[in-house]
Amino acid sequence: MRELARLRRDERGVSLAELIVAMSVSILVLTMAGAFFVSVSRASSTTTGVDGNTRVASTAMLELQRMLRVASNNPVASGVDTQFAFQYASPTSMRFFAYINLNSTSDVQPVEVQFTMDQAKRTIVETKWNGSPTDLSRTYFDFPRATTPTLSNSPTSQLTLASSVVPGSLFTYADAGGNPLVPGAAGLSMADLQSVRSVSISLTVGDPDPSRPGARDNVTLTSTVAMPNLRI
Repeated sequence: MRELARLRRDERGVSLAELIVAMSVSILVLTMAGAFFVSVSRASSTTTGVDGNTRVASTAMLELQRMLRVASNNPVASGVDTQFAFQYASPTSMRFFAYINLNSTSDVQPVEVQFTMDQAKRTIVETKWNGSPTDLSRTYFDFPRATTPTLSNSPTSQLTLASSVVPGSLFTYADAGGNPLVPGAAGLSMADLQSVRSVSISLTVGDPDPSRPGARDNVTLTSTVAMPNLRI
């Protein structure tokens, strides 16, 4: 009888208290594992979003900087330079002349360039017009000109530099002394256009609604570009 009682005690299994403890530990482990998985997934998603937005913003910023650094007045054959570098400038758009190497040769040719942020489409577009030579030596070039935000002339090329741009003030302008030049409703005045010596760029790519989760992936790049050709 004593041996039978011992065998019964050995076969009684897990007690209720032991079962509760085991379940509690299992739930705790599963909760920690789930939280870790969610955290890793969220971090991975954020990293992917930030990386993509950084690539878009960097590509656009590099082209903006490249063209602005070679902004130049456009000389005319008469010797009286009335075509100042900037033809139009506002917080979201600017149009200017630039001398760049267009064909991988030693020839540097002028172009007219416009950068515009389309706040409805959330894009930044680069538009270029090639000049028409006004003399046989191709020393002087003529371009379409207007004080309006857009030109009616057909462009030579048009390229979307960035998408998913957060609307806002893209460009700010300063004179040689660093004093801000503030555009009016029609852009900078003629006198201020002639005084532009640096342009500051603030470009944000991502979600325009800060309350949405995607806004945590937003990337903002800022740069101030001096134009050495206009320092004279």
